[in-house]
Formats: sequence, structure tokens, C-alpha cells
Amino acid sequence: MNIVSLLDDKSIKPVEKRKEIAESIRKKLITIKEIQKLKNALDDKKMALVLEAMEDVSSKNPEISNKDWLKFTQEFIASKSNNIKREASRIIGNTAHLFPNDLDAVIKDIMKNTKDEGTVIRWSCAYAFARIIQIPKYADSKFFDVLTELCVKEKENGVKNQLLNGLKKAKKLRGNK
Repeated sequence: MNIVSLLDDKSIKPVEKRKEIAESIRKKLITIKEIQKLKNALDDKKMALVLEAMEDVSSKNPEISNKDWLKFTQEFIASKSNNIKREASRIIGNTAHLFPNDLDAVIKDIMKNTKDEGTVIRWSCAYAFARIIQIPKYADSKFFDVLTELCVKEKENGVKNQLLNGLKKAKKLRGNK
């Protein structure tokens, strides 16, 4: 499959493009190596569509991802595009449990977006953090206190609830020691 041709095809709706890319990733017709090569060739709108497809795959089939997925999506955490930042954080949230020893730098990058004015960006950060905090290594670390403080400061209920749910599950892990 030629991703660029698909993305350039104006006769296909974006939702259909996303579905086709996601299905091709699931069937291993498109690899992360191929997607990485497109990083500089696609504009933000097209890259966001690719990341949406990757997010769809990572939410239903996280085992398909590998460390290259983590490294690739981490590069987009600081994007100027809110759509790209949102999808990158969600992919990391969906796959974090697979890479428990490779998340420290990712956490620092996502933390920068917790001050973003956009609720959707903060929600995506909270989504990723709520999943990372459920990893035993992080549940029983100072990261727990950092997220608790972040939760206290957050005004938006949807964002706060994401964090609270993750903290609640992490607290159970901490209690089992």
C-alpha cells in the first residue's frame, strides 16, 4: 500500500483513509519503518491521520507496537499541531505497559503539555499518565505524588477524572505491597 497516494486521494473520506491505514497496519502491510520514512514528507494534517490510525491499532491491538512506535510517537509530543500531540499521547498511553523501562523521557515530554490551554491536550496527557501510573514501577514512585498534585491543580473534570482513575488503580497496586 502506498500511504502517500491514499492520503492524497481526494475521493476518499478521511475516516476511510484512517480505517484503511489502520487495517493495513494490523495486517502488517504497513510497518512502523515505512511510517517513519514519511515523517518529513507528510504535512501535519496527513501525519495526524496516520497517527489516528496508529492510535486505533494501539488501542485494540497494543501488542503490534514495539519500541520504534514509542520512539516515533515521542517525537510528536512537542508538535505544534494539537491533533498530532493528542494522538501521540494516546498511543503512548495505549502501549506504555509494554515498555515499562523506557518511559522516563516520554513522561518528561508529556509533562510539558499538562500546562497546555487546550483541554483535549491535557486530557490526552492525563490519559497517558493514568495508564503509566498503573505500571508497578511508577505506581510506587514519586510520579504518584506528581500526578496527585497535577490532579489537584486541574480544573477540568474530564482531565481530573482521567488522573483520578489512574491514581485509584495505582493506589491498589501500592496497597498490595
